[in-house]
Amino acid sequence: MTPNVKIRNVAGLNIPEHNYIAFTYYGATNNAQTVTYREGGATGTIVASVAFTYVTQPPTADNTPLATVIRS
Repeated sequence: MTPNVKIRNVAGLNIPEHNYIAFTYYGATNNAQTVTYREGGATGTIVASVAFTYVTQPPTADNTPLATVIRS
């Protein structure tokens, strides 16, 4: 069953249709480094990625405040 989901453009971070999301983190922290969106599974085409930088770069402790979020 495919969910009925509408794609929305929120604050300019338009994420195209995708069926796979991968997260990377800074070391052993809970601070995301990148989120990669793909169409076609784990080895499919990258349709968007979001990179995070923090006030302390690289973050060494959990819950470090964000400085920037960049979508490419």
